[in-house]
Amino acid sequence: QESRVRRKEGKKERAFAGECVSGYVAMSAVSKLRANLAAADMKVASFMLLNFASSTGIVVSNKIVMDKLGFKFATTLTFVHFTMTFLMLLFASVVGVFERKKLPIEKVAKLAAGNMGFVVLTNLSLQYNSIGFYQIMKVMTTPTVVIIEALVYQKYLENNLKVSLIPVCLGVILTSATDYRLNMIGTIYAVAGVLVTSFYQIWSGTLQKSLECDALQLQLYTAPLSALFLIPFMPLFDNYTIGAPSSIWSFEYSTTNVLCILGTGVIALLVNVSIFLIIGKSSPLTYNILGHAKTCFILITDFIFFGRPLDLKGTGGIVCAMSGVFWYTHLKLEKVRIEKEALARTSEPPPSVDAPSGDKTTESSNQYTAVPVADAGTDKKSPSA
Repeated sequence: QESRVRRKEGKKERAFAGECVSGYVAMSAVSKLRANLAAADMKVASFMLLNFASSTGIVVSNKIVMDKLGFKFATTLTFVHFTMTFLMLLFASVVGVFERKKLPIEKVAKLAAGNMGFVVLTNLSLQYNSIGFYQIMKVMTTPTVVIIEALVYQKYLENNLKVSLIPVCLGVILTSATDYRLNMIGTIYAVAGVLVTSFYQIWSGTLQKSLECDALQLQLYTAPLSALFLIPFMPLFDNYTIGAPSSIWSFEYSTTNVLCILGTGVIALLVNVSIFLIIGKSSPLTYNILGHAKTCFILITDFIFFGRPLDLKGTGGIVCAMSGVFWYTHLKLEKVRIEKEALARTSEPPPSVDAPSGDKTTESSNQYTAVPVADAGTDKKSPSA
């Protein structure tokens, strides 16, 4: 009977110890999460919020202009967006919102050509491919950015971050892809679009650093060049046939319609600038992850507000993608926190050592080690972060 009592008491003690351990683990996880959130850069978070809101707004406003107003000329509308971005940034620089900086045209033209190529090749991919394959290739921009940064720029991603990208990409594919029909011309356009888009996103960050300019200064040069490069492709993708009932010349340019079209240009300014702000302050990969989160958010609003039928594949894809987004965000915040803590430790001044006197020399020498005068000059250089 005593042995039974002891066994029961032992089980209770082990259960209590397990509860204590699980409680400690939960408390440490919560404290780590709080520390990670405290280490977040609020500027980058505000840029992401701006991009999230403006990107959602541009989708809705473009849909209104194209479907309700009947202005079904996507390439021309993109030209309007670039032009409006340039004009508003020019006005902002004149009134002193930011200072204009002279940038080398040949370097900025590369970025503008990438921007134009992204628009043109995306339209061609959508025209020649099924919706499913088009969506899959858009998702492939994320791993392509990782590969290009590793091969071309020797910038390598940590393994845990690589793993977190798998559920993000897989979830978006499951959610948005419906069919996967292939054809040679469409595949070429899609692959070229992925490569051009990836380089464009990477250059958006590297040029800001190499030219020592900010997002507004760079966008002031990029927007007009992108609009200029886009002009030859406008008659190819949009109907410019004079006299045709569905051509751009037959559209009713009333005051309301023109104001609505120009209004999309105002939202496009916020989108274009916020893209450069996010990539310049974080990375192209982080911008890609934000884009996948926006895709899931738009699909969720479809389910809630517009009666999109729930299915296992779509719901599972959203859950899978968003879990990857949160995982990636957690890892990035943890990395930032660790780097900040390491920088704070290296920047702390070393403890001062008082000169030993009398009988206290033995005690002082046990606590501190003297630095030779000849080596003192090297200790003044703090290690680079």
